[in-house]
Amino acid sequence: MGWNDRKKKAAQENQQHTTEERHEHLSTREGMIESAVDEFAKNGGFDDLPGKGKPIKIEEGDMLTTILKNANVQPPWIELRKEIAADLKRVTELGLTAVEVDAKLEEINQKIRKYNRLVPNSLLQKGLVSSANLQKAYDKWV
Repeated sequence: MGWNDRKKKAAQENQQHTTEERHEHLSTREGMIESAVDEFAKNGGFDDLPGKGKPIKIEEGDMLTTILKNANVQPPWIELRKEIAADLKRVTELGLTAVEVDAKLEEINQKIRKYNRLVPNSLLQKGLVSSANLQKAYDKWV
């Protein structure tokens, strides 16, 4: 066994001892916390909490949706839908030339493609927009 091999072996053994010591320390700390919480509960520390004994009220749907709704956060595809509708409104109101409209519609169509990839259900997907169907598409998006 060469010098480098001995050095690696010593480093591995040292790391193993450190990891074991860390796990012992954590399990001791967790045990202390558990016993403190148990002692607190045994002494009635949780008896006067508001809503004790009453069911937890959870709105319909999953918990993540409820949390996001309460935080006023919307899924990215809904944000993108609003952005596309605003872009379509601008294009219809600005009075652009046909070339400018086509350029803007290509940008919007890129967003629509992204939107179609993000929506959770294929029934929510929307068609691409051209200058021929601009007003109909705007009505669908708004």
